[in-house]
Amino acid sequence: MKNTITHSPSRQSLADKAYRLLAEQIVTLQLQPGQLLIEKELIEMTGIGRTPVREAIQRLAAAGLLQVLPRKGLMVTVLSRSGLMMMLEARKVLERLMVVKAAERATPDQRRALQTMAAHITALGDDLGGFQRLDTRLYEVLGLACKNSYLVGALAPIRGQCRRLWHLQNNAVDHSRVTYLHGALTTMVAEGDGAGAIRALDGIIAILEELINHLDILG
Repeated sequence: MKNTITHSPSRQSLADKAYRLLAEQIVTLQLQPGQLLIEKELIEMTGIGRTPVREAIQRLAAAGLLQVLPRKGLMVTVLSRSGLMMMLEARKVLERLMVVKAAERATPDQRRALQTMAAHITALGDDLGGFQRLDTRLYEVLGLACKNSYLVGALAPIRGQCRRLWHLQNNAVDHSRVTYLHGALTTMVAEGDGAGAIRALDGIIAILEELINHLDILG
């Protein structure tokens, strides 16, 4: 029993690390949509052992980022216009609920953190990397503030695909508008204004819809 307790968290932490490393490679397009891979490549890429990497592969497949091809290996999931639109349809409903509940339930400390974050977001300009780091932190705080782990879990794979979309269409993005809307959303949640947060969110969704419509992909 003692050995199980000692080793299990270590293996899980390695699986988490492998998942984060590989997900980052996929969403930032260092691993391209449609790219074929084998397990050995992912082990070498992460420097992590086979069992944690296999667990990470299962999670990436469940998140829609990797596709397991029987007897052929792995493929980075191909993006389709119809698939992205369905994803965005779900995100709009789920994220509206998240921002409203976060606006209602955030603690004073979380509201202060969001106010600080809003100022940093609006000052980013066209720094995509900086924006995505703050955006990730923003949704961590919103996820805690909304106090609904089921909602957070449902949104996680959708947000991964949206990050890929931002990278694919980076040159077409109006960064000043994106940062303004994210800053507004963050401020509205901090102030407890759920309706205002929804208005800002709808603006963000509208930008994503435009990016999807202009993607040079089929389907």
